[in-house]
Amino acid sequence: MNPVQPQSSECMDVDLHSKQLLKPTSEIGIWIFIFADMCVFALYFGVYAWARTGNLEMYAKGQASLNIFIGSLNTVLLLVSSYWIASGLHAWRAKNIGRCVRYIKLTMMGGFGFLVAKTFEYVEKFNDDYTIITNEFYSYYFAFTGFHLVHVVIGLCLLGFVLKSMKDTSTEYSELTHLETASLYWHMVDLLWVVLFALFYLV
Repeated sequence: MNPVQPQSSECMDVDLHSKQLLKPTSEIGIWIFIFADMCVFALYFGVYAWARTGNLEMYAKGQASLNIFIGSLNTVLLLVSSYWIASGLHAWRAKNIGRCVRYIKLTMMGGFGFLVAKTFEYVEKFNDDYTIITNEFYSYYFAFTGFHLVHVVIGLCLLGFVLKSMKDTSTEYSELTHLETASLYWHMVDLLWVVLFALFYLV
């Protein structure tokens, strides 16, 4: 049996160079995705604002029927979770892996808390006979917040993938790239909800 040959320094240099090239590519990719997604939501927000001018009274009544407490709770959950994921990324760069893992788990707890609260609010609306076909306001409400909810689920999946990848100590570079991507995505999810909260619950 031939002994396993150690990796040469030249191969290690090539591998490191490949990783350095991969990072800008992955960062550009996530920024392009975020920009495109934000443009889609900006279009939605514009359509909603324009439609609202046609029936201010109906939209005001719809807004008054929403649960401002749950909406505010969800806003706090996402804002705090954004702080946690940023702290997790900082901990990873400081090579404090245990602290990073704890912050990622806290971020996921905030995301799951958002899902639970939003589900409770949906059930509350359904019990009060408000559905996506009730009127124009609720059509937009369920469509936009539901689309955002899908983004939250995707974000949780990304964070779960990052946690799983951290179990393999040979993928240190990839873990950081994945964590940066998940962090950027989660901040986008947070920002989108802040705008949705203002549009549907406050303005």
